[in-house]
Formats: sequence, structure tokens, C-alpha cells
Amino acid sequence: MRVDAHHHLWEYQAKDYAWIGENERVLMHDFLPNDLKHTLEQSNIEASVAVQARQSLDETRWLIKLAEDSELIKGVVGWADLRSEHLTDTLQEFRQNKCLKGFRHVVQDEADPRFMLSAEFIRGLCILYEQNYAYDILVFAKQLPQCIELLPQLPKDMRIVVDHIAKPEIKNATNIESWQVGMKALAAHKNVFCKLSGMVTEASHDDWTVAQLIPYIEHVFKVFGPERIMFGSDWPVCLLAAKYKTVVNIVEQYITDNYPAHVEDIMGGNAVRFYQLSES
Repeated sequence: MRVDAHHHLWEYQAKDYAWIGENERVLMHDFLPNDLKHTLEQSNIEASVAVQARQSLDETRWLIKLAEDSELIKGVVGWADLRSEHLTDTLQEFRQNKCLKGFRHVVQDEADPRFMLSAEFIRGLCILYEQNYAYDILVFAKQLPQCIELLPQLPKDMRIVVDHIAKPEIKNATNIESWQVGMKALAAHKNVFCKLSGMVTEASHDDWTVAQLIPYIEHVFKVFGPERIMFGSDWPVCLLAAKYKTVVNIVEQYITDNYPAHVEDIMGGNAVRFYQLSES
């Protein structure tokens, strides 16, 4: 089963998506399941994982409803306040929603560099583990030191995936060495996976090249190996820099050329295993 392991859906309202500015007008409209279906069909993608774009329980409930009504959306990564004293009660609400596979917090936007290291946040992550949920790490490359400090404080077999290869500074090709060191340290934890996603939007939107992306892709494969990498488009955000089909082709061509025995794994199988997706 070919899976896009990372995309978003929304009904656009400016107040809910303040991060979408005038230079991102292509994102200023609704992106709904019918749009997703048409988009995935272009690249023969058969299933997907919808990921939160707002830090709202209402959005989590909405994504679950869309997934339950869709043959394409096999999993949802939602949001809940992981620091809340009532997190266990919140998760109880979702116990019957089998499509909810994990959670994510937009750590990249937190002003406190040690936000993810607070006792309350770590307690929340451990509760997710106890409830068999995965966790998506969304950070900038500069936050990798905190991620490295966090991991030893979590269960060693907790399912964790790094979104968007931790957002290195591809546009300016700066600090690549520190990003490489940080990713190698994360990959040393065998429970940590990585999504090949979000790369074109970290490059220059107007004049990026595949050659600029290759060193980053190569390093992810070097440290994680093909068994712990999954494809994600980051649609519709990827439209800021490239068409959906282009994003798919970049990853698939690299795998075909360099890891041909793992095309099916990276383009779906690893996501099925990580998120425990149903193939029916």
C-alpha cells in the first residue's frame, strides 16, 4: 500500500491560520478530502495520514470524523495538551476512534527552548506511550539538542518520528554539520523514525534544485537506514514550492536509484508499520 504519511486538511479561516501570510496565498483556501483524493491519485498514492495543523481538540475531532468517512485517510495525528492534568481523561474520549494513531505539538513555535523538557510535557508523552499512541516531533534543526536530551527520558520502545527531517536550513545551506550531528544522535535511538517531508519548503521556494536536497536525503538514509524512513508530502504546504507530483517524484527517484529493494517500504510499508495502519 502506497502511503503519504504526512499531509494536512483544513477549512481556511485567517484567524485560525495566522502563520499563512501574504506570500502564502496559495494556501488561503479550503483543502478537503475531495481535493486530497484528486491529488493522491496523480501519483498512485492509495492511503494517507492526516496531521494536525492547529493546536485544537476541535480540529482533532474534525480530522477523526473526516478519516472515519474516508477510504483514503487511514490515520490521524492529532493534538492534545500534553501538559494537562486531564490528559488521560482527554484520551479516554478518543478510545473508540481507531483511526487516531498519534499526536503532535508544534514545538518549533515555542519560545522556551526547553519547552519539551518540562516535567509536565514528558509526563504527557509517557501517557501517550501507555495508551499506545505514536508521537511526531516537529522542531527546527536548532532544537535538536533538546530532542537529544529528551529521548533518554522516554520509554525506549515509544514510537517517535521526526517530521520534515527536523527542518534544516536548506535555503542557505548553513549549519548542516550541526544538523548532521543531531540527526545521527536521534537515529541512534532505534525507536525513532524520520519522515522525508517538508524539504522543498525549507529551500528557496522559487529556485530550489534537487541537487540542493540530495545531501540532506543522503544523510537521513545514512543514519536512519531505509527501514526507519517514510515518505510524506506535507501537502498542501508543499505547494508553496512545488507540485505534489514533483515532491513524490524526488523521493521515489532517489529510492529507486539508491535503495531499489526498499521502494515499497519507504513509500508505504514503514508508515503502515509505524502508525499501525489498517490496509483494508
